[in-house]
Amino acid sequence: MRYIDLDVHKDNITACVLSDAGKVVFEKDFKKTDGTCDCLAELFDHVGKSGFCVLMETGTYAYPPYRFFRDRGCDVDCVHAQGLRMITQTDKKTDKKDAMTIARMLRLWKRHDIDLQIAYMPTREQCEPKDLCRYREEISKKIGDETRRIKSQMSRNCQVLPEGMDSFQIRRNRRYVLKKYGTDVTLSRRMKALEQLFEERDIVQKQVESCLPDDPNVKLLEHIPGVGRQTAVQLMSMIVDISRFEDSEKFCAYFGLVPRVRDSGGKEHHGRMTKNGDRMMRMLMERVTEAHVRNCDSFITDHYKRLCPQMGTKKALITTSRKMLMTVFAVLKKQQEFRTGP
Repeated sequence: MRYIDLDVHKDNITACVLSDAGKVVFEKDFKKTDGTCDCLAELFDHVGKSGFCVLMETGTYAYPPYRFFRDRGCDVDCVHAQGLRMITQTDKKTDKKDAMTIARMLRLWKRHDIDLQIAYMPTREQCEPKDLCRYREEISKKIGDETRRIKSQMSRNCQVLPEGMDSFQIRRNRRYVLKKYGTDVTLSRRMKALEQLFEERDIVQKQVESCLPDDPNVKLLEHIPGVGRQTAVQLMSMIVDISRFEDSEKFCAYFGLVPRVRDSGGKEHHGRMTKNGDRMMRMLMERVTEAHVRNCDSFITDHYKRLCPQMGTKKALITTSRKMLMTVFAVLKKQQEFRTGP
């Protein structure tokens, strides 16, 4: 067995191959051409078609080489870069040194001498709904940012909105601003740009709703108060397959909704949420939880109300988001609809 690590960057890939005895038998820096990984074909000339395994760190540039090897039926994995940070970030850091270090770790991992935090790498088809949902989130953020800029400009220029018309989510209010203050060139152009963002968001939202039409898990999630069609699709685009999580604790840890633990001198202290993993998932769960506790009388709402006097509404919402995420796990794992009781 040979062990291959790839240190992947935008324009190049550094490869290190170890023998079964752990000695370096091949090192090379490959230059990418046209953004593809065809340059790695030379590795096959050196190591053959089988009898090797491949490891690389997660990251934007890891997907093409990962798929290059997976499409050829190779044994390939990605390891979470955060878990290797203390090892690879030394005083003497080079691409070759990183590749050699991780190749040695791959050898130890395959021999069951150490544990590595292996990442789940979705297929191209599984990435499409997530990319679309992420794009929708980006548009929503742009809408929020532009709305704040417009209102700031209007305040500076004493341009007042009538009571009850301050929300730009309503088209009638946006049209009112254009009609009332259309002579303001800057404001007019900002409002037209904002309108284009709303139009793009509406198109993307329809596309999101049409994703995963035959997924029974989406329909199960829609039964949770606070979860609509778009949110259910967004949740499944990030979860992909609930069976890859052994229990609710690992499920919550994957998305960074577990408290930090410090155990020293026989005392255990639980701190704030780790906030590792996908930030979009945590933001989504906070929105879902907020809508749920506002509109539904359930054990989750009761939990939130008990926490509010102790830690305040913001921290209570974050903590309750973890309970909501555990509920999502239970619904998907048991394939049962949500019940308001525990």
